[in-house]
Amino acid sequence: TIVAQEGIAALYKGAVPALLLTSHGGVQFVAYEYLKGCVALAPPGGEDRKRRLANGRSVAGRARDSFGYLCMGAVSKIIASTVTYPLQVIKSRLQQRAETAELTPAGRALVLRREYSGLADCAARTWQEGGVRGFFRGAVPNALRVAPGAAVTFFVYENTMDYLEAGVHVA
Repeated sequence: TIVAQEGIAALYKGAVPALLLTSHGGVQFVAYEYLKGCVALAPPGGEDRKRRLANGRSVAGRARDSFGYLCMGAVSKIIASTVTYPLQVIKSRLQQRAETAELTPAGRALVLRREYSGLADCAARTWQEGGVRGFFRGAVPNALRVAPGAAVTFFVYENTMDYLEAGVHVA
């Protein structure tokens, strides 16, 4: 077990970056609201959502808004994931077992001993090993993995708010 091999402190490896990663949601919502204002889906001139909906929207207008919500949800998640990805890399490296096996490009197994004294040591060694790219290795597949879920989440949220604020009551 981890406790037997690495001690009780090993259970808390990566706790500091994990706490810092709570900023991910804040970055995502700020990006979403900014994008919403940029594409003019935010109510113009302070007009509230209920008033905008009372004026009615065509099917094409609703489809445009829905597509916009999907796109803005996906893009805001990609922005938040990219901004916070270095913390994710550091957290993952800190939580990694001390000894790992990796394959070399030649196909040989290589046993690596990775043990970090803390967050700063991990960040410094990541920088030494790969520079900026070391902090973003795997960011694109991660963004492609998380963007669709965020797109659907914001789509459902915005459409639910439209229905609730327009006075449509779901029984």
